[in-house]
Amino acid sequence: MYTILVSTQNENMKLAKVLQGLLEKEGKENQLIDLVDLNLPLHNSALQEKDGIPKAVQNLYETMDKSHSFILVTAEYNFGVPAVLKNAIDWITVVNKDFRKVFTHKNVLLSTHSGGGGQDVLDTMRAQFTKLGSMVYTDEIHTTYQKAFELESSKKVLLSFSSI
Repeated sequence: MYTILVSTQNENMKLAKVLQGLLEKEGKENQLIDLVDLNLPLHNSALQEKDGIPKAVQNLYETMDKSHSFILVTAEYNFGVPAVLKNAIDWITVVNKDFRKVFTHKNVLLSTHSGGGGQDVLDTMRAQFTKLGSMVYTDEIHTTYQKAFELESSKKVLLSFSSI
């Protein structure tokens, strides 16, 4: 299963839904998860010790654990990753004693629609998910307000990714 993780609800959600539609046309099982809607509490170890791991985090972990591939769709905030994505990763990595378990040997496709350039968030995610043990796909899907979404090239990237 492909898990599409979306960390903003505007242009990136539109992009995620297009990618989801392309996967569905190819008969690829997928699930789109809106990280904003999960409304996870800000992770900190004191909260975790006091309240444990939230049910929403446990559910997210289980979904991700069953997936063979992740498609990350995120904006670039101040040259980096939006807090909602970073927070979700922080929570996911404390569910299992092996903090990399859910990411190890999983295929990852990076994508962004960013008001700025967007390359910084792609580079940051590439480094982070590589260190978490994922196999980050070389090609990316990258749009901005100045660089319109290209359906055909994005379709080629997605279909190539979905064949591995």
